[in-house]
Amino acid sequence: MTTKPELQTEGSFVAGLAAVGLFVVLGAVFIGVSFPAPAGFGEGAAITKSLGAALFDIAPGAIMDEGETAVPGEGFLIVFEIIDIVLVAALVGAVMLARREVAGESVTLGVETTEDEDVAVAADGGQGGEDA
Repeated sequence: MTTKPELQTEGSFVAGLAAVGLFVVLGAVFIGVSFPAPAGFGEGAAITKSLGAALFDIAPGAIMDEGETAVPGEGFLIVFEIIDIVLVAALVGAVMLARREVAGESVTLGVETTEDEDVAVAADGGQGGEDA
């Protein structure tokens, strides 16, 4: 039998006050910052082709069509790789959370079978039996 999670109220409030203080400081910094006007890309900028050229180490001029200009894509690659790492970590975390364990052993889907019985499919809607 499992128990419900409980809120821990023991401990000091110093960590909470530090978190609130950090939130206030970061909020003040973000509100007080000024950004330059967005510049955007020029007419005919081939962003996707420039990214592909930077990713596969191809000269951008080799894949650009007439009227298209290359955009420096190295800055995009850093963001692309950071997003890749975050998505892989999220996928691994989802798999670990979806895996159920009780006392260190993996738990099946809750379908009990015997040796001579066919294995039930998890997609049977919980019906089970021959008429499902």
